[in-house]
Amino acid sequence: MKSATMLPFLEELVQYDNDPVLILDTSCKIESINQKAAELLNLAVEVGKPLSMDKLSQSRWYSFLKRIRQESFSFSSFKIKNKDSSFKEIKVLGMFIQKENLVFLKILSDDEKKKFQVSSRGFLNDLPYGIIFFKEDQIFEINSQAVELLKIDVEKGLNLSLESFLSKYHDYKNNKLQFLSDLKKYGQATLEISHLNNEEEVYLTLNCKYNYYLDMYVMTVIDNTENVKLKQNMRDLERLSNMGRMSASITHEIKNLVTSLKGFVELLKDNTTEEGKKYLHVMESEMERMESILSELLYLSKPSKAFEEKVSLLQILKEVVQIMQPHAYSNNVFIQLKSEDNCNSTILGNVNQLKQVFINLVKNAIEVMKKGGTITIELKDVHNKIQVSVQDEGIGIPEENLSKLFTPFFTTKEQGTGLGLCLVKKVVDEHQGKIVVKSTVGVGSTFILEFPNYTEGYTKIYYNDSQLKKWLTTKEVNSLPVV
Repeated sequence: MKSATMLPFLEELVQYDNDPVLILDTSCKIESINQKAAELLNLAVEVGKPLSMDKLSQSRWYSFLKRIRQESFSFSSFKIKNKDSSFKEIKVLGMFIQKENLVFLKILSDDEKKKFQVSSRGFLNDLPYGIIFFKEDQIFEINSQAVELLKIDVEKGLNLSLESFLSKYHDYKNNKLQFLSDLKKYGQATLEISHLNNEEEVYLTLNCKYNYYLDMYVMTVIDNTENVKLKQNMRDLERLSNMGRMSASITHEIKNLVTSLKGFVELLKDNTTEEGKKYLHVMESEMERMESILSELLYLSKPSKAFEEKVSLLQILKEVVQIMQPHAYSNNVFIQLKSEDNCNSTILGNVNQLKQVFINLVKNAIEVMKKGGTITIELKDVHNKIQVSVQDEGIGIPEENLSKLFTPFFTTKEQGTGLGLCLVKKVVDEHQGKIVVKSTVGVGSTFILEFPNYTEGYTKIYYNDSQLKKWLTTKEVNSLPVV
């Protein structure tokens, strides 16, 4: 029988005299084994003969080979057949020696195993992600990040099996069965889940892998909400962009047709009866309404743009009140405008578009105040921003409708198009502003708009290459030229 000796290039990997080690080729044949390993395994070892394992271990061997080829090392467990035909389970640390195409195995003792056991929840809580250990198909350990992300009741959660644990969450990609199958077949798998956390949808990625050394499934829980929502927003933007281009094209063609029809209506007026003129007047009125809707659609389909014109919101609001006052009086509504003293209401924007925004808001307020009342428009400075609030005393907006107000074509009016507030939102966004709605049913609603303040101290730096080099060598930052 050929003697079993340690290969020279592996002598420094372990303490040869103290550790049970053996070396196998990729087909599991013994290339070298030391005395301690032979005694531990109760083997009559003959180099060149295969190491006898049970069927599950034989299957596990090829998965183990794949892992150690990809990673610097890995753990596994095998059942080895002894001289008396009984089987002994061992846990090993394995490394792949690529140059020799050999597998180095160190058999781990019970004391060494304990070093790898999870004994400190404090250590786990320091990890930047959630982690769960499943032992014998039940949660064995869980850190605080996983508890927070998954909203698990720790006491009840420790009795959950892996499948019961997964059933608590929404599998939004329908991969749960594939996940369980892959985990059983390959020892590792990934699953995307979601659930409500404080009324907000949270998206999580679960990466689960069987650790042969710990004899546990180790699952990491990563918060992927931001990435998922970003992708959803990108898809929505792409869809809206395509719809915008299509709408612009269709709207332009329809406007041309409406213009032609209006011309024919004018011709018919001279050759029809008084009764016929009444119908032509209705047709003309409806075509004007159609043109108005098409103009709004055309504006909404155009890309956003920046503005550089200095405008006074106070002056715009004064003009809006003057325009809308007659309509308000006829509906028993009074409009009052309030402004803080010395309020700097200058912003960068477009006068006509901003005027249309406030006309729309005041018009809507009048329409919801069937019994009359007061519309209060207030202008004030808030943390270097200009805030305009339009408050009515109308019927209010149900809570379920608040989130839909700025959605295209959403309306509660019988004759509404659902584009007015959508247009308001687009103009506000183009002016780098934001809009918030507060409402109480039966009391009224307040639309609060906020815009960046413009001051004369607002500056831009223009430079060319020679100026840039000069500025880069300037010692004092305050000496940089500003124009």
